[in-house]
Amino acid sequence: MENELKNNFHSVEASDLVNEEIDEDSLFKRVNLDETESEHIAAEPYSYWKAVLRVFIKKPAAIISLTSLAILLLGMIIIPLFAPEGSMEVTANSSKLANLAPSLEHLFGTDQAGRDLFFMCWKGLGLSLLLGIVESAIVVLIGTLIGLAWGYFRWLDRIMIEIYNLISNVPSLLLYMLLASILKEAFPRMATEVKMIISLTITSWIGIALFIRNQTIIITNREYNIASVTLGTPPMRIMTRNLLPYLLAVIITQMSMLIPGMISSEVSMSYFGVGLSSDTIAIGVLLNEGRALFTQYPWQLLAPAGMLAVIILTFFLMGLALSDALDPKKHR
Repeated sequence: MENELKNNFHSVEASDLVNEEIDEDSLFKRVNLDETESEHIAAEPYSYWKAVLRVFIKKPAAIISLTSLAILLLGMIIIPLFAPEGSMEVTANSSKLANLAPSLEHLFGTDQAGRDLFFMCWKGLGLSLLLGIVESAIVVLIGTLIGLAWGYFRWLDRIMIEIYNLISNVPSLLLYMLLASILKEAFPRMATEVKMIISLTITSWIGIALFIRNQTIIITNREYNIASVTLGTPPMRIMTRNLLPYLLAVIITQMSMLIPGMISSEVSMSYFGVGLSSDTIAIGVLLNEGRALFTQYPWQLLAPAGMLAVIILTFFLMGLALSDALDPKKHR
């Protein structure tokens, strides 16, 4: 009897729940589906160059190089503007100021013509740095274009290997001096700076081209490039869209390392008398003039040599920091 009552109670309770109308508005809350919002990524989108910048500015070498470069750029622009009249020219009173030792009035001393070496070094820095950047840009541009074609079209190996062997078997400085001498005799009216740029860039691209060629061969055999070739993508599009962006980081690093090398080559050529003319104010010319009197007046050589050392160290540290920051493995 007791069991029958329990069964009847449960059946009545269940039937009441079934018959009872459920208020959906009070029990449930409708959610509007926004398809565009559902595709939104909450995380910050990855940017390769932002990651490079974050890693780069954390490097002590980058901070030192950027600070040094800023000081050099500001100095070569501003300091020559405050030079006293006649301090960088040969005047009637220059003989009285010849070969003066460094002092508060002449911080780096004077040369044998009586010119102030402090202002001469800062003015010469501007020309030497400008020539180094222009020459490096030309070398990297030519080397990159030829290297891409050399690595993608393998039939160019027969020609380019012979050209590489011909150029690389001759000492670079000797080749630069020979080209400068030929240009000097063939084009006497051509500006000395233009002759310098031509002589330093006409063969220097071969090393960059070989490096880019090797990198191109490695990248060309990757799956996405093989797929592009299979789909009939033109070679020019593959080189500019698939290969060049990947090599851009390496190219920037190579250029930063090449600038001090070009400045050193210009100094060496001026040292041997086949570079810039003696009336040009540049670091190489000042070094060439200072070496002749080094035993008697060492500051005439040490002042421009110290300036050159700062330039080389600045770009070396910058290239070192860039090569580390441009590595994608450092961005994790």
